[in-house]
Amino acid sequence: MASSNMQSARSSVAQMTEVKAFSQQELTDLKLIHSSMADTNALKAFRDLRTRIMSLREGKNFSLLVVPIESGGGSHVAVNLAAAIALDKTKSSMLVDCNLYSPSIEQYLPGGSDLGLTDYLDDTGISCEDIVYATGIPRMRAIPVGHNCDGGTEKLTSQRMEALMGELKRRYDDRYIIVDGPAYTSYEAEVQILAELCDLVLLVVASGTVTEVAVKAAVERIGSDKLAGVVFNER
Repeated sequence: MASSNMQSARSSVAQMTEVKAFSQQELTDLKLIHSSMADTNALKAFRDLRTRIMSLREGKNFSLLVVPIESGGGSHVAVNLAAAIALDKTKSSMLVDCNLYSPSIEQYLPGGSDLGLTDYLDDTGISCEDIVYATGIPRMRAIPVGHNCDGGTEKLTSQRMEALMGELKRRYDDRYIIVDGPAYTSYEAEVQILAELCDLVLLVVASGTVTEVAVKAAVERIGSDKLAGVVFNER
């Protein structure tokens, strides 16, 4: 059975349509990890992070919310964790930009985008397929924020948002969903909503800028059943 599942995963990943991949220089300029990068410590760090989070789910795919406690650093961790997952040729990743107030995913879409998450949430005529784009990283897909971010809390609490998260995870058992969330201290309500929609939460702490009190408060609010860990990021 395990062999059959592995063959199925490889088959579904192999059928993914890709766009032109980023060059090594483009990946470096975008601060994205890649297998040929000079900074092997960064590559190892994200591979290790990938392995540790996967171990929490015992090999099952998951949805993971990445949240900086204060603004800055969260998107860097989210995109590179998604890239680390996509380095495995039997797996694919989906990066969902839910940082409505400081979006960043558009830069990873070589072909640009017409629609995004908020467009989907506003218009029932838009399907999930309409907002998913290939990135410049093989086996990595992304959903950008979209055009209308007004009323973010209401959008994220909608049944349509809940249905989207379920569909993204169920459609492919080899796909891992990474959600780029807003800063916890600024948008606690939105973070709590997104945490409920995801299996796990990863907190990002910008080294030297976040107090121990703030870290402990965020950890307590997220809860031990959801918390995947805390990452200290210098970038």
